[in-house]
Amino acid sequence: MGEKLESLPRFTRALIKSHLIACGFSYEDTEKPIIGIVNSWNEFNHGHIPQREIADKVKDGVRAKGGLPLEFNTIGPCDALAQGYEAMDFILPSREVIADSIEAMVLSQNVIDGLVFISSCDKITPGMLMAILRLNIPSIHICSGTCTPAISFADSKKLRNEFLTGKISERELAEGNARLYPQPGICPYIGTAQSMNCVAEALGLALPGSAACPSCTNERLTYAIRTGETIVDVAVKKYKPSDFIDKNSFDNALMVMAALAASMNHLLHVPAVASEFDINIDFDYIGEINSRTPQLCTVNPNGEYSMADFAHAGGVPAVLKQLGDLINGECKNVEGKTMKEITSEAVVRDERIIRPSVDPVSKTGGIVILKGNIARNNAVVKRSTIPAGMMKFTGPARVFDGEEQATDAIENGLIHEGDIVVIRYVGPKGGPGMRELHRVAGALKSIGEKVAVVTEGRFSGATGGLAIGYLGPESAEGGAIGILRDGDIIDIDIEKKSINAVLTDREIEKRLANFVPKNTTGKAKLLDEYAKRVGPVNNGAVRLRQ
Repeated sequence: MGEKLESLPRFTRALIKSHLIACGFSYEDTEKPIIGIVNSWNEFNHGHIPQREIADKVKDGVRAKGGLPLEFNTIGPCDALAQGYEAMDFILPSREVIADSIEAMVLSQNVIDGLVFISSCDKITPGMLMAILRLNIPSIHICSGTCTPAISFADSKKLRNEFLTGKISERELAEGNARLYPQPGICPYIGTAQSMNCVAEALGLALPGSAACPSCTNERLTYAIRTGETIVDVAVKKYKPSDFIDKNSFDNALMVMAALAASMNHLLHVPAVASEFDINIDFDYIGEINSRTPQLCTVNPNGEYSMADFAHAGGVPAVLKQLGDLINGECKNVEGKTMKEITSEAVVRDERIIRPSVDPVSKTGGIVILKGNIARNNAVVKRSTIPAGMMKFTGPARVFDGEEQATDAIENGLIHEGDIVVIRYVGPKGGPGMRELHRVAGALKSIGEKVAVVTEGRFSGATGGLAIGYLGPESAEGGAIGILRDGDIIDIDIEKKSINAVLTDREIEKRLANFVPKNTTGKAKLLDEYAKRVGPVNNGAVRLRQ
């Protein structure tokens, strides 16, 4: 029986049932456990296309267990359609919109006994995970699964470089590169989408093995049915996220991220999700976990393996198994299984893809937190994608206020090997919205390896090269990145975890005393409101409570 609905006053309950009957359900249906199906399906985003069929299979599972599934939607913008221009300003703020919209729908339709969250892609899964913890009612997550690429990542990079150097046409690039995503599903590398789905599973909010399982397969649909069945059991037991998720759960998830050398964007999202349970996680804490967790996986861009290969090798359960005693085995998942039980059942099918901890890719995780006189709070770099010989790099700054200026300079041949491209006014407050600068980093590859980018913006998990982002405090907050000038020498030392402008403290203080940050608001009401309330990037850029 649906306890939420049955607990309401008799007259209210009867009229609610009347409206549900008007939706096409029977009176008997209204007495079943009511399961909300939260779906971000849309036709803009190839990662989301399979979610229509997944929702149908989830409903089959819910009905098989005697529940009543009721589906509703939230937004799901695609990062790839926003990359490289002002549309990207809206992507990170959409995380808050997604969480808020789900909260509003669930609490305004307050008859729901349990929730299934169906999502994929970069800000949608984090927004949904935030909503799961914020609402704290029985919940489970399932994603659409990874594409299985029909060309290699090397072939994709070759096509991009050939286009940038004028060797092939736009159509040849578009149609050729589409073979990296030959069927609907999530991009097949360890970008933010795949990273955050793995976080959901490592936290215990998704069925074991479901995060990496390929899209458009019988196995994926079986996971969907099992997810629907599981939520009814969980709802009847009133087993809430707070019953099994704590700080140890987040530690496990962060160790999985380190072992995968996952997207740098998880530094934004894991703290934001944790904050919904008042658990404090910042960049320094994530850096410390990376310093003691080995990198075990070589999924692109850390190698040439795809997420489909990773799934075949054993997926998240296999990573947990290879991490061994580093993982807290007493943490439980949505089924009530302990991580110890999950890892005991896990099989590592290919140790070239998921290495044993005694023979890691690296003794430390993929993320390094840098500090220095232009990054007093933090800056972040992904060690696993830095070219050989670039772990220490010094060069003149080429300073740009915004992505467009930097892109124009690159396309007009004004950036050369040895330069350090500095991009500011792209942080959470100064963007507003904190653009991802994956396209800039990709364009710089046409110049050569001996070039770096330093920014208060962020980078995708697919970004390679010496790309340093998430710098704080940002220029809009009066950070020292705002007073850099063309020609200032910047010294980067990854092993020493430092990034400094070669300027005296006196010179920095003098420039800061005369520095007035630019006003970058006025683009859109959503962005203006976001800029007023967004907090520091090293705490996940979550909204500050007023």
